[in-house]
Amino acid sequence: MMRINCDIGERGPDHPVDRRLMEVIHIANLACGGHAGDSASVQAFRALAEENGVDLAAHLSFPDRSHFGRRLISMPVPSLLASLEEQMGLLADVRLVKFHGALYNESCRNRDLAAVLSQWLAATGIREILAPEDTAIARAARSRGIVVRREAFAERRYERDESGHGLFLVDRSQAHACISNLESALAQAREIIERSRVNVNHAPCGRPHWQKITADTLCIHSDSPIALELAVRLRQLIEAP
Repeated sequence: MMRINCDIGERGPDHPVDRRLMEVIHIANLACGGHAGDSASVQAFRALAEENGVDLAAHLSFPDRSHFGRRLISMPVPSLLASLEEQMGLLADVRLVKFHGALYNESCRNRDLAAVLSQWLAATGIREILAPEDTAIARAARSRGIVVRREAFAERRYERDESGHGLFLVDRSQAHACISNLESALAQAREIIERSRVNVNHAPCGRPHWQKITADTLCIHSDSPIALELAVRLRQLIEAP
């Protein structure tokens, strides 16, 4: 069964929408201080996860709270790994990781970074990651014996890479990067779930250009304006007989 994962715990421990989302989602990717979150928010959402039977993933990023982890940072590998170690300390017993923002996107493209991260994941005892299929980080993780939970996005648009074969998220600097219409997000989710495909042509009057995509889990961002409605509707779609 398709599972819903959510990037969450980024707006403090008491955000009402985030707390309600914890009753609907399957996996909570908890911010661990790199881009957002702190020990108080992690503890609060961990308690909600236990109450609602939600799995936990450590959501790790470049140390860049001022830009919410969405800026690509050039930093020495030891410094990056030291930051990831510190972040992981908030969920030291969790064995599922999802990278965030610029670190997530760059690990999908950059084989050298993916190799460094996968080596660190294996050494840290991480057993699973959330990552897109057929990306640098997915291949590097599998080479280390780490299970990849293949991820797709319900409310982010996709584009082909320069080769025309791979898939990447449209950069957030683009006006059409995020899907804010509930029915449009549900339509994309249905195509992924039922037909393993996503449209990469976003011209207003253009015909769809379908690209194959394989996923075990769909991501929702808790700060999306449609997050809660989308999670509820997705849960209904997934569990429909």
